[in-house]
Amino acid sequence: MREPVRIGLGLRKTRENFLARSRAALTGSATLDDIYEGLEEALIAADVGVEASMKISAAVRAKLGNDNRPDAIRDALKAEIATIMMSADRAPADSGDAPLVIMLVGVNGVGKTTTVAKLAARLKAERGSVIVAAADTFRAAAIEQLEVWCDRAGADIIKQSQGSDPAAVAFDAVKAAVARKTSTVLIDTAGRLQTKVNLMEELKKIARVVARELPGAPHETWLVLDANTGQNALSQASIFGDTVPLTGVVLAKLDSTAKGGVVVAVAERLKIPVRFVGLGESIEDLREFDAREFVDALFASDDAGEQSASGSYAA
Repeated sequence: MREPVRIGLGLRKTRENFLARSRAALTGSATLDDIYEGLEEALIAADVGVEASMKISAAVRAKLGNDNRPDAIRDALKAEIATIMMSADRAPADSGDAPLVIMLVGVNGVGKTTTVAKLAARLKAERGSVIVAAADTFRAAAIEQLEVWCDRAGADIIKQSQGSDPAAVAFDAVKAAVARKTSTVLIDTAGRLQTKVNLMEELKKIARVVARELPGAPHETWLVLDANTGQNALSQASIFGDTVPLTGVVLAKLDSTAKGGVVVAVAERLKIPVRFVGLGESIEDLREFDAREFVDALFASDDAGEQSASGSYAA
């Protein structure tokens, strides 16, 4: 198995965009007002979001007062972003001796089905056997695609025909996992926003049905977002979060965007952790997210900085 893409490399577009703008603000601005306006623009350009960018800039300025040293402002900015990221962190659910049930939600096109398969491969290596529930029964292609990916991942799949009741598929998967003493169940769900009301009722039903079969399930509900959509991802999160209690985010396609600051926006606005990030097309290219290392990689600006950034997050 080849070495997967490192987080630092996956953040290259975001980091280059962000650092170029922030450096320009720190070294080319004559007044504090100009410096902090430039920092806000750098954060917004990275898709941290207007509201979060203003909060971060104000917090740094309140901490430093009239101190205009570039290194001091940079260090305070890094610390403030790290605080936001760490405050959203929380321990993953513990299902005890029962299978860990994770429901994946998100709109069509964000990479949810491939993310499910990548998670299956990773969790099988870490925890043992995995069952995937093909509960996106709206599209036959989704079931077929998931079957191919599960075969690559070495995960079992529970499926029914197109048009079947998604909750019934999820129920069968959890029931099978309990009987087989399977470690993890991943539930792939539909994501067609054009029928939002029906979709959301469907998700609620899946959650109710699996909870009847296994009390406490689903133990985790993760929203899959496409990093390229930036702030639009937060709108999606609001829609899904109003229906099911979201416990984490999986951010796909982080390597192909300069909008990686949306990771900060997720933590600041949603107050839930990013669990994994997607950094490529291969099944190995899903990396567990670490807030501290993400911040180190985002600010790794030169060879010395990159060498000092910890672990796989160094570019």
